[in-house]
Amino acid sequence: MQNQNLLVISAIAPNKPGIVNEITELITYCGCNIQQSKMKAMGNTFSLVLMASGEWNAIAKLEHILPSKAPAWGMTTMLQRTEVQPPRPNKLPYRVKIVALDNPGITKEVTAFFAEQDINIREMSCDTFEAQHTAAPIVEIKLTIGVSTDVPISSLRENFDTFCKKLNLDASLEPITK
Repeated sequence: MQNQNLLVISAIAPNKPGIVNEITELITYCGCNIQQSKMKAMGNTFSLVLMASGEWNAIAKLEHILPSKAPAWGMTTMLQRTEVQPPRPNKLPYRVKIVALDNPGITKEVTAFFAEQDINIREMSCDTFEAQHTAAPIVEIKLTIGVSTDVPISSLRENFDTFCKKLNLDASLEPITK
């Protein structure tokens, strides 16, 4: 994928059967391939972030055709060219999982904690749901972070534990081993 042309597509549309097929069919028609994708129904809206690869002319074709087809699907799109990210051998991947009583600002507090530690968040998902027996609003936040090999893990864990205790968050910070 080193010399590939890459295009990131972000889109939202009404959630209906066949919407994923419409998008994947168009990507294939243009001569591109899907390298990565995240798709999810959120309420009655479908959302996606996708990275397509292909020869320069295939990417250009997709950049031209998708915005013209999108309105017929009720879709709003944003497109951006990107490049392969070089490997980061001095970063260790860690998974963070947090479960807590939901209230406004928790996600901001969590992302601020990692920003203050100068740790990059590579991926994040947040889901809210009602607790099974109490119907209390619960949030589950999952992150993938890259921790520099210069950062003492014991200090990071201690700071993270203190942060979680202060906000009453049930959390884990574990290395990703595969």
